[in-house]
Amino acid sequence: MDAAKIGIFYLGLFCFALAIVGEFSLGLVLGAMGSASASADAAPGLGIRMLGLLDLALAWTLLLMAVEMVRPIGPLAKIQGFVTLVLSFFGILGGIALIFTTLALLILMVSLLLAIPFGTIVYMATWADFPAGYARGALALLMTFKLIGTGLLVVASPALIRNKGLLVLLVLSIGLTFLTGLLIGFVPGVVSAIADAIAALISAIVGTVWMLVLLIGALGSILRAIRSTAT
Repeated sequence: MDAAKIGIFYLGLFCFALAIVGEFSLGLVLGAMGSASASADAAPGLGIRMLGLLDLALAWTLLLMAVEMVRPIGPLAKIQGFVTLVLSFFGILGGIALIFTTLALLILMVSLLLAIPFGTIVYMATWADFPAGYARGALALLMTFKLIGTGLLVVASPALIRNKGLLVLLVLSIGLTFLTGLLIGFVPGVVSAIADAIAALISAIVGTVWMLVLLIGALGSILRAIRSTAT
């Protein structure tokens, strides 16, 4: 790959880095805009922040590809496999914790909303002021970064389309961003926080499953590297 295409690839990687930074920072900003009575885990923007779990796996995959463009990763396969194994293991643990935390929050919100009248009052005081408009704007910005990044990656290396694993990751990343915006925008503003939590739960499950895929792939990579060394 020539220098120009490598530069375009790195620009695409930079766009996804901006998207990941935006997912965590904009999610926190939305949380700060929500009710002060909501805890950090229960604050608005959880759906946006949870997109980062899958996108971290995507960023790691793209980073390995970027390194391989500069230096063949073959001699470092065992190290790369070990690092991926460790990162995916902790990603799975974190993902499981996020799934149960988000599920508990979702059950709490729905239970309070349906517990008329006092539970509903508590829900309204805590989550009814969800900044849905700002959330949709943030998601539109993130989607722009991801679409531009994907376009740059394809321009840099059209062969990436034949990489089924990367293609699935890109589709999931863009699809979850779209789904989060769709869920938040589809429902009335009063229950936007519940839609946000549902989107967060879906993203957490998908991200955790993909971390498991990375873990299995890393184990296979390590075993292949050990066998090649032994022979």
